[in-house]
Amino acid sequence: MGGRGFTLVELLVVLAVGAILLAIAFPGYAFLVNSSRLAAVTNELVSAIQLARSEAVKRGTRVTVCKTDNAMAAMPACNTAASWQQGWLVFVDGGTRGVVDTGDTLLRLQDRAPVAVTITASNYSTYISYKPSGISQGPNNLANGKLYVCVAGEQRDIVVNSTGRVRLEFKTC
Repeated sequence: MGGRGFTLVELLVVLAVGAILLAIAFPGYAFLVNSSRLAAVTNELVSAIQLARSEAVKRGTRVTVCKTDNAMAAMPACNTAASWQQGWLVFVDGGTRGVVDTGDTLLRLQDRAPVAVTITASNYSTYISYKPSGISQGPNNLANGKLYVCVAGEQRDIVVNSTGRVRLEFKTC
């Protein structure tokens, strides 16, 4: 019977070539994962903001997006001490602005963003509220503001203008 198989030298050469190829491909893969994570979190937050605006106009009442640290609790609540990456709620805000009251209806819950994501805000430090006209309003009664989503040095700014419309800006953080 003839020797069929690989010699130790052949196996080591194949492993060395594989290791080199992996070392070349890994940085590109990490960039792809981070880029995908940034897009996913940004899209989720933009979707929540757009849902709040459309529901405010449709229902003829205030709808709010607020940050929370207990989105999956039995009774989720807004938390001013939480960070946006801990999660957010979209709810019909019939009582105190920016607070989930007894009669308020929850429309969407979002739990934690991935660990490598940071989200900070300008004017929307605790919540974004939409009036029945579709105009946005932050806790300081200003209509416009930004949310900054950052992953591994890449940043997307979610810009809400004074009429409540959303657009994205691409930057580095």
